[in-house]
Amino acid sequence: MTLDRYPFGCAEQTTSRALPLLYLAEVAKQAGMENDDDVHKRVQDAIYRVLSYQASAGSFGLWGPDSGDVWLDSYVTDFLTRAREMKYDVPERAFVQALENLQNTLSYTTDIKGQGDQIAYAIYVLARNKKAAISDLRYYADTMINDFPTPLAKAHIAAALALYGDAQRSKNIFLDALQMSEQSMVSRVNLSRTDYGTILRDGAAILALAAESRPVPPVIPELAKAVGKEWERSKYKSTQEETWMLLAARAIQGGDDGLKVDVNGAAHTGAYMARMTGDALADHPLTLTNQTNDTVSAVVTTVAAPTVPLPAGGDGFVIERTYYTLDGEEANVSEAKQNERYVVVIHVRETNDWPSRIVITDLLPAGFEIDNPNLVDSAQMTNFDWIGEISAAHTEFRYDRFVAAFNRAAGDEREFNVAYVVRAVTPGTYDHPAANVEDMYRPELSARTATGKMEVVTAQ
Repeated sequence: MTLDRYPFGCAEQTTSRALPLLYLAEVAKQAGMENDDDVHKRVQDAIYRVLSYQASAGSFGLWGPDSGDVWLDSYVTDFLTRAREMKYDVPERAFVQALENLQNTLSYTTDIKGQGDQIAYAIYVLARNKKAAISDLRYYADTMINDFPTPLAKAHIAAALALYGDAQRSKNIFLDALQMSEQSMVSRVNLSRTDYGTILRDGAAILALAAESRPVPPVIPELAKAVGKEWERSKYKSTQEETWMLLAARAIQGGDDGLKVDVNGAAHTGAYMARMTGDALADHPLTLTNQTNDTVSAVVTTVAAPTVPLPAGGDGFVIERTYYTLDGEEANVSEAKQNERYVVVIHVRETNDWPSRIVITDLLPAGFEIDNPNLVDSAQMTNFDWIGEISAAHTEFRYDRFVAAFNRAAGDEREFNVAYVVRAVTPGTYDHPAANVEDMYRPELSARTATGKMEVVTAQ
């Protein structure tokens, strides 16, 4: 549900939302849930969308056709590979170009210590398509496996070996990946990565790859416990973490077959899942009783709207939103004048200096609309020469929100302004949503302005 509601549509996020949907029917059937007839269209639309981000050489960009991000190339091509396996329409020429791009990249990318996570993922995707060289795989496994920088990189090599039937090497490397993953969960070193990854993402992906491999390596139970503990530790989840947790859950679905519970007096075998409204739960409370001697884990997720306006706050960022008249004077929009135009200036300060992919979202009050779908910079309006100029990786000017994404490299200025123009159009009193900034792949780092009320008054 949270993946489905995630509002942004870059190549990684589009892939993350669609990849688990490939297996939704299978998981839904095992869980006793209804199948979603709209899933096939949503996956097919996602395939076409990510292909719109493909450059002529076969690579993919985050927000448009681009090159240079080998991990993203591998991730999107992994999705396209799995989609083809599930009989979705993946245009042949585009798919061949994606595979050739990975092959060409591997021909000149040899820095295992610095780029091993990208190299290993590309090898795995090629192996899944029977395009990897088994001699290269065994060379990496026998002489260079300790140079790969992350446990997930080692797991990709292990899974690739399993695809080629080399069970013993695969088993040994999966065990090595498990030990390295457990060490990272203790050390918590996880901050300056460029592969969209976290400790939890890596653990979940290793679990999914191991459970998909044949023969299944014996590390599954221990790895599942470690990943479960890491999931409980993480309050906020990135799209990568949620996607690979779903793939891991799908791969180990059979683990709950022996579960026996009593559900409001009725016997139930296997995992129990239910979704209900608060009113329904209040009228008909749910009682579950474990009918075995084994420990049963219960997970309850609640989703609700705040009952009172939220204050400003956050961690890792500071964000401020200020309104100005076109003359450059600060404006109070608690009583905005109909047909008046305002410049919205959002000031962001990032308190960390590592590379990051951040996104700013400003939800509009219902009485406002965006007047000019362009960013304001110091060269456009003489009264705002102090704003400065900054290049966004992506912008969206929707009817209900403004969105801007930025790729921040180490050494970039960590304090900047972004501005756009709105017009007050419809008289009335409205909720005034917060402006938000977040690190898309470190979701625990985010900040918001305060929410409140505002009014658009009729022009005299």
